[in-house]
Amino acid sequence: MEVINIIIICLIGIFIFLELLFLYLKNDNLRKIFKCFPLLLTSILFLLIDYKAFYIPSIIAFLYALGDFFLLSLNKKLFFVGALSFAFGHMLLIFYLFFTKIFLYNLWALIISLFVILIFMIIFFIYMKDKMKSFIYGGCFYVSLLLFIFLYSLASTFINNPTTYIALIIGSLTYFVSDILVIKERFIKDTKYLNLAIMSLYYLTNILIFVSLYIF
Repeated sequence: MEVINIIIICLIGIFIFLELLFLYLKNDNLRKIFKCFPLLLTSILFLLIDYKAFYIPSIIAFLYALGDFFLLSLNKKLFFVGALSFAFGHMLLIFYLFFTKIFLYNLWALIISLFVILIFMIIFFIYMKDKMKSFIYGGCFYVSLLLFIFLYSLASTFINNPTTYIALIIGSLTYFVSDILVIKERFIKDTKYLNLAIMSLYYLTNILIFVSLYIF
């Protein structure tokens, strides 16, 4: 079983490299072939390691892979379905963090997180409502999920000082930045190599988050 796990990890690395390579070379057709495999294989990997302990991280990875699949299309309806799949993944991640007591309940961390999210959402809504139109409400909710993970883990670190949150803090922050860049690409303006930056951050994020879930 360990040999199979090593093979899957190697395949994940190869598929990530190939997608980023074809993104750099602007070969969208070849890039799309490899896009969905890293998270799908991550989902399988968690089941192989210990399906009883890691079935929820496996489902999270699968929802992210499903989101990747739907986001391959430029169709706005499929983009919405893909974003919805990611949103369910983020909500399940938050549930898992509290359920397994990776996140300990702390009233001050909760208040600080929700206050900062409220301020950011007001600014985000005012600036993006004309650009995102009907997508603005879903966009606010979606972005707030990632922002909550980042802010709560950051606030908890200052309050409780658990150094185990460091990878989760960095991972959730890079995920947040990556998704803000996705919104910029889809609703404002695409720029040269923007998609390469998005996907590089996206894979860095997933490595940090899923390694954190495994270590915890």
